[in-house]
Amino acid sequence: ALASRPKGPVPQGQALAWQVGGRRWMAAGARICPSCGAAHDSFRFHCTSCGALMGDDYSGVTHFEVLGLEPAFALDLAEVDKAYKDLQRKLHPDRHANASEDQRALVDAHSSRVNEAVSTLRSPLRRAGYWMELHGVRVLEEDQRMEDMETMMEVMEVSEEIAAASSQARIDELTRENKEKVAAMEAQLDAAFRRKDWEAARPLLER
Repeated sequence: ALASRPKGPVPQGQALAWQVGGRRWMAAGARICPSCGAAHDSFRFHCTSCGALMGDDYSGVTHFEVLGLEPAFALDLAEVDKAYKDLQRKLHPDRHANASEDQRALVDAHSSRVNEAVSTLRSPLRRAGYWMELHGVRVLEEDQRMEDMETMMEVMEVSEEIAAASSQARIDELTRENKEKVAAMEAQLDAAFRRKDWEAARPLLER
């Protein structure tokens, strides 16, 4: 007897598989565990069925998916750090010290991918550029160099002030002022992104 593919959404973490004529079929695009053959509907570092390491096919996987976060420009950095530490623990070399050479290489590859995602999402500038790229908008390329002389002078002045600071208190003050400016710019970028106003966002990003 033929059995049709199960109807309705497949619960996250369960195999996207069904029986047809006694044969086991997998859904197109499913990520298959190399150990037990279970399929997953989203990217994972470990199989939710047997716990084995999944392969290092990161094609089409966003930084948000790598860390298990909902895609959004406005992020809670505490959540980014929490996800990072959790993955660091799971992918720590000591946990795989007795694994095969191929498995240890896979752990290294996964760790590198996690580091790439975290370094991008932690940085407001890199996160903003990445968010625009995800929406098909080119940013900070050769033909988009900073042309705002006022902004360039402001950057140079801040750098000179920090270099000339004679006390830690003054350095701390300049650092605080800079953080406040970055926070204000993040808020403006978030507002532009919510409106999908990419032309308004680009000059803000290039500041």
